[in-house]
Amino acid sequence: MLEPLKKVYRKIKYGFFTTPQREYINFHKRRQQMLLDAYRKTNAVRKLQIGAQSNSIEGWLNVDILPKANTVAYMDATETFPFESNSLDYVFSEHMIEHVSYEGGRKMLQECYRTLKPGGKIRIATPDLQTVVRVLADSQDPAVQRYIRFYVDRFVGPTVPYDPAQMVNTLFYQFGHQFVYNESSLTHALQQAGFTQVRRCAVGVSDDPMLRNVEQHMVEMGEANNALETMILEATK
Repeated sequence: MLEPLKKVYRKIKYGFFTTPQREYINFHKRRQQMLLDAYRKTNAVRKLQIGAQSNSIEGWLNVDILPKANTVAYMDATETFPFESNSLDYVFSEHMIEHVSYEGGRKMLQECYRTLKPGGKIRIATPDLQTVVRVLADSQDPAVQRYIRFYVDRFVGPTVPYDPAQMVNTLFYQFGHQFVYNESSLTHALQQAGFTQVRRCAVGVSDDPMLRNVEQHMVEMGEANNALETMILEATK
């Protein structure tokens, strides 16, 4: 008797009052301040990872708009950050900024600049639009062919050819990407936010030991494919 009543209750609840996703987000919103306070109490060096999902980095405050773990705090990176100005030492974001609009990305970078301390550093990893150019212009290169095969096998399926168009359209449209940067456009956005000393880095490489080996996207992509796809820029406030 109880089970049918539960089904009716859920149908009414999710049909008229809320949705599972909204309920999920509200749960994490309620936990946000607790996680922020706990992090502040135990970390003198404040390091923020934006877009963590379930890929938490030890010693960092890991945030996401849809947290995939209870250790990850809720935060919408396109809104005002829940931090005081000049309060963070580092910001890192991997394969996240391409999931918001260009205007949303500008807002995010402005908030990163506001909340970082003078001399604080930001590290952004994101797909490089130049990789798309390489895929289309040099599809016979063995590294590019391996990259195309990975995309088609993993995200498209066995009924389509290993064609550059399949890989490019998958990158643009399958993951909710809204704006894919090249180096000049991301550099401009960082500089417009106020950052200086913009420099490009290889995956896992940084002059600052706090920013070395923080990327995790290669776990899904493989090291060679990730190195081909990913652009990393660091900058200083």
